[in-house]
Amino acid sequence: MNMKITSFSAMAALATLTAMAGESVADKPTGFRFFNNHLTIKPYVSLAYTYDSNIDTAKHATDDSIFMVSPGADFEWKGERWNLVGSLWYRYNAYCDYNDEMGENSYGESLKYNWTTSKPGEKGWSLALAERYSYIAQSDSLTSGDGRGIWRDRERVDITGALERRFTERWHADLQGQYDWLDYKNDTGKYAPLYGWQEYSAGLEAGFAASKWTDLLLAGGYSGYRQKAGHGGYRSYSNDSQVWTAMAGIGTHATEKIQYRLLMGCSWLEYGGRSGADSGWTYQLSGNWRVTRQLQFSVLGSSYYQPNERTCGSAVKVYAISAGASYLTLGDKLNLNANVAFRLEDNVYSDRYMASGNDYDEEILSIRLGANYTINRWMSVFANIMWEEEWCNDHDEYDYDRFRGTIGIRFHY
Repeated sequence: MNMKITSFSAMAALATLTAMAGESVADKPTGFRFFNNHLTIKPYVSLAYTYDSNIDTAKHATDDSIFMVSPGADFEWKGERWNLVGSLWYRYNAYCDYNDEMGENSYGESLKYNWTTSKPGEKGWSLALAERYSYIAQSDSLTSGDGRGIWRDRERVDITGALERRFTERWHADLQGQYDWLDYKNDTGKYAPLYGWQEYSAGLEAGFAASKWTDLLLAGGYSGYRQKAGHGGYRSYSNDSQVWTAMAGIGTHATEKIQYRLLMGCSWLEYGGRSGADSGWTYQLSGNWRVTRQLQFSVLGSSYYQPNERTCGSAVKVYAISAGASYLTLGDKLNLNANVAFRLEDNVYSDRYMASGNDYDEEILSIRLGANYTINRWMSVFANIMWEEEWCNDHDEYDYDRFRGTIGIRFHY
């Protein structure tokens, strides 16, 4: 199914952040605890400075220095067989040279709920629900996972759910669903509009534990999306598209140090009110290897269809993959992480009047290095650098490269 849960930024983030789950609790923020320690709330405020060599991700770069303040809070509520995790955040970026055009507010919240009737791998039911809302300022990177930006504020809503039934220790199945909504605020008056969309997906997966370590998996899904029309739409294009996916693969049943899933198959797209079609192979990949308690490696990837954000009446096939590593040292106070992510957007056009000159591909490479040092339970410092480059065949005006370096301090409790 066309599950963009594994979008490019999720790939880049998960490849490093999942590796931090094994950190020591020494000197970590404890938060405020309620209801016999079942509910924990951890507030924070982050202050940071960033140098950005290309603030609008354009071929002819403009650089600037940015000061950021971001208050927020994370919480976790644990029950006997369930837990609820959430966050609430706000961010303001103040630009030294271009604050009138770029200084904007970003804010959002997220919730994740998990419930189970059994231990992992045992017979029983499991339910996972998640939702996220965000309003993202135009200045954010196109690899943030919330749309391209490119001088556009945008609003995003994601809702997902998965219900799993383990019939025996060997047989299991799960039903999945997702809804996405993305809206661009095209009110600058200077640039051509970008196009958001709404999408809904449903899928079914079945698995058989062939051995203690290996699951055999079969999966299928359906997605439908509607691209937001631009200026009344284009000729015969109806803005509605459909995607079918069928995959098979293997995954981890139960291991102590290695977890993985690899599914491959085919996907079919009917776009623009069935005025065109596209098909090809597709994949889902995730893995985590805990070499030691301090060292971990992760990988994440997927391919899927989505509407083209630059052009109304077209679709994009996305191929994305990332790999990362995380290392804890200095008594688990210092976390070092690195990841590399690659994204290919293969444009598919439905309207024959638009095809000329628009059938191009875009490739995006991102490399990130980061460090976080916990001074004590109230304070930590962090630094990261990112290099990003895009290549676009036939449209070199979309080519760009970008460097961002950030240093900051976070106060937490």
